[in-house]
Amino acid sequence: MQAGPATAAPAAHHLSPLRVGALEAKLSPAQHKALIQSAQDRTTDTARTLGLGAKEKLVVKDVTKDADGTLHTRYERTYDGLPVLGGDLIVHTPPASLAAGTVSATYNNKNKIRVSSTTATYTKAAAESKALKTAKALDAAKPAADSARKVIWAGSGTPKLAWETVIGGFQDDGTPSRLHVITDATTGKELYRYQGIETGVGNTHYSGQV
Repeated sequence: MQAGPATAAPAAHHLSPLRVGALEAKLSPAQHKALIQSAQDRTTDTARTLGLGAKEKLVVKDVTKDADGTLHTRYERTYDGLPVLGGDLIVHTPPASLAAGTVSATYNNKNKIRVSSTTATYTKAAAESKALKTAKALDAAKPAADSARKVIWAGSGTPKLAWETVIGGFQDDGTPSRLHVITDATTGKELYRYQGIETGVGNTHYSGQV
């Protein structure tokens, strides 16, 4: 029985020799671990090469390798020890044989991370209270503040000191909720919010449609 709309079989791909090197190489767990460790050992030098500020640090999240030897290293950033939301970047390092070791980077937000102070004038408790009100306005059931942490918000515009509050409970359709609310730690203004658990329709073995 066909479970979904009919789809045509994809045509065979004929790769140009110029694009073969862009295919991702298959790495063993040991090779992957070694690449991550190597990148982590060089984070200070990489940050300097990228021109990051003295208070910015890089944290390696993943490394992939192309068939031609090019490495793609994904980093998250911290600023003065605080997580930078929206500060992630990817450094692309081709092998010396292809581009003399030229390094390029793809930024989520290329703005230099800098805030005047990491001391919040809008309190953590106030941010939690505001986030709870936001959840209730979205008709969340049994909302409760699961966690709140001080961060640097760099998802858009000028980086700002902020609170990231996670509100648990249930969405208005009964789906579990992990509502993330980003609040300016100086003004108390909501900067951003997103739902960490997407609502969807599926079928479970025991309960039918969910």
